[in-house]
Amino acid sequence: KSVLVRADFNVPLKDGESVEQLTARLTPILFDPGVAAKRVNLDPQCDMVQCSANNFYEGLTQQEVEKFYAAKIDPKDPEPVAWGLNSKLVKNNGRIEERVWKVGGMYGPAIEKIVYWLEKAVPVAENESQRRALTALIEYYRTGDLKKFDQYSVLWVEDSTSMVDLINGFIETYGDAMDYRATYESLVYFKDLEATRRMEAIAAQAQWFEDNAPIMDGHKKKKVTGVTGRVITVAGEAGDVSPSTPIGINLPNSNWVRAKHGSKSVTIGNIVNSYNEVNKTSGVLEEFNLKPERIEAQRQWGDLADNLHTDLHEVIGHASGQINPGVGSPR
Repeated sequence: KSVLVRADFNVPLKDGESVEQLTARLTPILFDPGVAAKRVNLDPQCDMVQCSANNFYEGLTQQEVEKFYAAKIDPKDPEPVAWGLNSKLVKNNGRIEERVWKVGGMYGPAIEKIVYWLEKAVPVAENESQRRALTALIEYYRTGDLKKFDQYSVLWVEDSTSMVDLINGFIETYGDAMDYRATYESLVYFKDLEATRRMEAIAAQAQWFEDNAPIMDGHKKKKVTGVTGRVITVAGEAGDVSPSTPIGINLPNSNWVRAKHGSKSVTIGNIVNSYNEVNKTSGVLEEFNLKPERIEAQRQWGDLADNLHTDLHEVIGHASGQINPGVGSPR
């Protein structure tokens, strides 16, 4: 039975659609377990494109998607782009086409706003490296060219001195069962200088951790490079990192960029601190520690131990290649 809720705000109606029609359209999506049941369905017994509840694909099967990209991907390309990262794949009159997310393309008005604010940032960039990275990101949003995004990623990684930095783009593909299409995310943050010194001390010993890791020697790197770790204070988040935020991020995801130019690992210090403070009064310590002295030790040293654990994950884990790139911790 449809449930109609009226409120004193604008509802997202289609052209000519009534509130009652919108309610009828949304009711099965919200309340029928047989409709759009799972966002990412990886069950090999079903068509992962058609069984997954997202809008990345329209009128396509898994087999058609695989065939479409098999024709595009060159397995011998040493610097492959992330095909499908910034587009929707649709079948239109029997023809498969990508609707690219860019200025003048799909989501054009929203992306124009992103470009507007990035252009405001360029004149006040801290240094030439940051200015070049921001300019490259703008060019990517204007053209939708994934090679431009790789160029931006390289410039962004190479800027290791800016006090204020950002993560911006269609980045993580967790929402796509086919692992092609990304969701938008944006963070603006600044360095926590004191905490970053702690992370840099760990990064300086990356080779020691690699040499002494409890894994087979054949899986160890003889030379660990590209470790740029920092603790940050996030000032603003949007898209897929809000309101449920990660506590650490390691980017870019492109393997060839990481291999040639390294990566940036960040621990979001103010978010981690918020979690730690909440845990002190949540009752968890009292529930899982029988002795008062253990509770006191946890209160005194637990935050530091947790921070060091995250630092090791972000700087050593990602740099040594033992952990997949992307967001460093569950959201």
